[in-house]
Amino acid sequence: MRKLILVSLSLVIALGIVNPCAYAMKIKYTFAFADRFPDEAAPLGFTPGNSVQVGAVVKAGDFTITEATATNLDTGVVLNLVQRNIGAAYTNLLFLHWPFPPLDPDKHKGVWEIRFRDEKGNEAVAKSHRLDKVGELPYVENIKASGSRFAPIITWTALKEGDYPPECKIKYRVRLLKNNGNQFYKTKKLSSEPKDEIPKGILKYEDIPDTYIRIETQCWDSESDHPVPVETKSETFRPLVEAFGQ
Repeated sequence: MRKLILVSLSLVIALGIVNPCAYAMKIKYTFAFADRFPDEAAPLGFTPGNSVQVGAVVKAGDFTITEATATNLDTGVVLNLVQRNIGAAYTNLLFLHWPFPPLDPDKHKGVWEIRFRDEKGNEAVAKSHRLDKVGELPYVENIKASGSRFAPIITWTALKEGDYPPECKIKYRVRLLKNNGNQFYKTKKLSSEPKDEIPKGILKYEDIPDTYIRIETQCWDSESDHPVPVETKSETFRPLVEAFGQ
């Protein structure tokens, strides 16, 4: 009996050593930026015009997240965040304020504190960069697709100096989607080059007619030392079949 108790105790201790922080959630990164959507994005479930996006991408722990808030430390505005599933483009949990509120610089500029709490009372807290440049970014032009229908090369005309604030470092990301809730591809690494090659296996024959290309143009604040200092974005959309010239 004594031996059995010792063995059971050893197993409990071993499990604790192997997985001491299994419950922990982790904020991978926060974001707070102005975003701009064109009128033609409305049928896809996006709100046209200038809005603000505030939230975080989170690696889930063992327990359900029950509270998620964003507090502007400069203005006192508090936003409740909700989890959004926008398709296979995100493999981690995406939390943001939804629907996106119209941009109000008097309320939304500044540093945001993002706070999560799970059902066991564990918390994770992180701050965004300081949002202080909310000028509009132009939409990109001449979105084209070439090469294979199932692994196309996507190109567009890059923004020129003078089209954006001098503090901006312009980066691009390509997404493929059918609507806001079905985004099934996004560029893994942002690039300053106006080009992206879609990997094989992403597009299927039945996807071609109703897939849209979304070019996400991002202004990263070159004056900030925050890991993700995105200030403002513009989103340009074009049907894939049109980009192929059909």
